[in-house]
Amino acid sequence: MTQSPPRPFPWRSLAVWLTALIAAMMAYNAWQAFADPAGFAARFGLIGAADADAGFVRVYAARAVFLALVTAVLLGLRQFRALGWFAGVAVVMPVADALLVTTADGPGSIVIRHVIIGVYLVITAALLLRLAAKQERQS
Repeated sequence: MTQSPPRPFPWRSLAVWLTALIAAMMAYNAWQAFADPAGFAARFGLIGAADADAGFVRVYAARAVFLALVTAVLLGLRQFRALGWFAGVAVVMPVADALLVTTADGPGSIVIRHVIIGVYLVITAALLLRLAAKQERQS
């Protein structure tokens, strides 16, 4: 049984760039939440949340670091099918965030931003699964 040479990394794929942006934004959100919990909570749509307990905002930050690292590792390992399912399942987060901001009487523009993030994840998931299928067919 012979092994075929490794294929070049698909840098031209929109799915790869959208996924890299997800990892970068999660890392940026984590940095913002650690650096300025009250400011981050306000930008997230939960005005005054960090004033009550900045620790919970930092819990969000720690989880965001984890998500960014898992995304980056899976991307580096070319695990596009796993990334596709990961992005698809992750849609739960922005939907929950939008509901949370809505129940906290947060600004409608921030609710819409969370919904757009959910749509972004659905599109990214579909593109990643399509990329995975394409690569499997080429193998």
